[in-house]
Amino acid sequence: MEITIDKNKCTGCGACRKACLKGPKIFLLKDRNGKKVAEVGNPSYCLGCRMCVSVCKPGAITLKN
Repeated sequence: MEITIDKNKCTGCGACRKACLKGPKIFLLKDRNGKKVAEVGNPSYCLGCRMCVSVCKPGAITLKN
């Protein structure tokens, strides 16, 4: 599974982090402008459950096989 987070769409709400079934493998970090954005820690831990995708209101997360 390849997980991608569009940092331009991400609002940094943390819903994806809370929804991750593998413990939080998604982290909230500040970009160089100080905006909070989600970042995938280790994509190989992704189960492909799509929980993060389902809770992301701005549609910033995509998963590909």
